[in-house]
Amino acid sequence: MTNTRTLKLICLSGLAFCLAGLLLSVGCSKRLSGRTTDIDKTWTCDEEADDAMQQRAYRAGILLHQRFLEKEPDNALALYHLGYAYGQVGDHLKEVFHYQKSIALGFREDRIFFNLGMAYGELNQGEKSIRAFKKALEIDPDSADNHFGLAMAYQRNSVDRLAEEEFLKAIKIDPGHLDAILYLSMLYTDMGNLQKARELLYKILKIDQSHGRARGFLESIEKE
Repeated sequence: MTNTRTLKLICLSGLAFCLAGLLLSVGCSKRLSGRTTDIDKTWTCDEEADDAMQQRAYRAGILLHQRFLEKEPDNALALYHLGYAYGQVGDHLKEVFHYQKSIALGFREDRIFFNLGMAYGELNQGEKSIRAFKKALEIDPDSADNHFGLAMAYQRNSVDRLAEEEFLKAIKIDPGHLDAILYLSMLYTDMGNLQKARELLYKILKIDQSHGRARGFLESIEKE
């Protein structure tokens, strides 16, 4: 019988920390903007730079935000946006650097800590990733995404029991969180509980019959 950990690694091959299209935005990062908050109102970013980000022209967004920050070097919102752009082009060291500068200047929304956790995960800095997600949860403990992020950080660091707890919390908050269900099925596979993994994958396919990742992973399990 194929080792269950091997099954998980096959499914995750080439996915450094997250699946393409995960969550609410491109890649694994939490969305750049959503509701307008008091913190957002503290700073105003450059409209042209933000338009580039909305169009996913991230390299242009980097240049435009850099130009804007030459005039307003202490604009924490622009620093957050710049860090996000660097993350989207794969430069996670610069992503973390700009998030940290933004946080030091007072930007403390849960989304920046979520993205910081993801960036640390990409850099294989597990403990820092876990701490960042915990901070996101301190700010918004009712966010399914924040629980999901912490669960992935625990899973990546082989803390299976805590990963399971956080996945289950995410699913309790949002029963339709298909990514949390999928990753929990991978965790159960890794733990050797193929029956629970199958049940979760069937649950995903009941919600979304076209979910290719769940179907492919289920097929790999069914071969055992």
